[in-house]
Amino acid sequence: MADYPLDALDGRTPIEAAATPAMDRLVAQGTIGQYCPIPEGMPPGSDIGNLSLFGYDPRATFSGRAPMEAANQGIALAADEVAFRCNLVTLADGRMHDFTSGHITTDESRVLVAALNEALAAEFPVAFNTGVSYRHLAVVRAGAAASDDALAAAQCTPPHDITGQDYAGYLPEGEASTLIRAMMDRSRAVLAGHPVNVDRIARGLSPATSIWLWGQGRAPKMARYAELYGKTGAVVSAVDLVKGIGVCAGLQVLDVPGATGWLDTNYAGKVSAALTALETLDVAFIHVEAPDETAHQGRIDLKMQAIADFDRHVVAPCLAWAERRGDTRVLVAPDHFTLISTKTHAGGPVPFALYGPGVPASGQTAYSEGVAATSGILIRDGHRLVRAFLGDAAPAL
Repeated sequence: MADYPLDALDGRTPIEAAATPAMDRLVAQGTIGQYCPIPEGMPPGSDIGNLSLFGYDPRATFSGRAPMEAANQGIALAADEVAFRCNLVTLADGRMHDFTSGHITTDESRVLVAALNEALAAEFPVAFNTGVSYRHLAVVRAGAAASDDALAAAQCTPPHDITGQDYAGYLPEGEASTLIRAMMDRSRAVLAGHPVNVDRIARGLSPATSIWLWGQGRAPKMARYAELYGKTGAVVSAVDLVKGIGVCAGLQVLDVPGATGWLDTNYAGKVSAALTALETLDVAFIHVEAPDETAHQGRIDLKMQAIADFDRHVVAPCLAWAERRGDTRVLVAPDHFTLISTKTHAGGPVPFALYGPGVPASGQTAYSEGVAATSGILIRDGHRLVRAFLGDAAPAL
């Protein structure tokens, strides 16, 4: 959600330009500040940023994005297996045309992933697993073609970092790159002319022309939330990564029909599931992906819509619920910058807003990057933000 000021918005950020009355009210009744979800020297991404936001130090717990997604799918990685994130992407004219294949549906993807398994599993030490929309997993076994160390150490570029760019210079590198590239190349022949893609093209939609492997790693080792914080909790998200962190943390992962990770997601269902969970649990984590996805597309208008929708359909009902109860804190925070200007992530401190018992009123009237920067509150170790949020006493920010 966080971004830089844009000339097209007269020097405002998308948050500042969007309609955010609920977040503004939350700031007026609570505290605004900055925190650093991405530790210095680590790549800015949703995996590391969400670990911080959950309250885990990424420097101690991060082993790769895909293993956490595997945990959500119930995939137990063997000692000689490395999980890769497997996007279905649209490559055209030598460029990364669309890292989402036009936000291909899960039903369509399931058919394509089955075809990939049938064609590639006999030729390569790999098994593909269907996720949500364009987001899937490939579990690769170590062997003569590549060791587990080589697989884990491969240099793989996230496809959303190269939208619209020539992809040849961003193909996997390292000792295992021959194997990884061979699987990616072979996938193109499988997907070319597949009935699912023929139908998508006929409907004017982007076809899935290739897999793109990245974000790999071995099984993570994380303490449970009950051990770290003495709290129970639930996670609501459309994204396997975020749900996987919840699984590794020992939290309940709630599946909400219609949760897509896009502008059409089921906001009301997500909020209902989270608030129902809070009747018996301590914490609920609601994740919304649309501001990130729209920024990757470079769409200012859609990012502002995503922010306004989040404010209206998530923050407003949650804040109203907390106000009625009087015993509940609400924390709003992005897990990293996603910049319209570059269509990708960036590090640095992002704004958070905290409301509830023990939280003093800030005296500010708006939620934004600029207001947060003038607050005088900066939590450099981002994972400590949730420690303050979960504390029983007034948070020491």
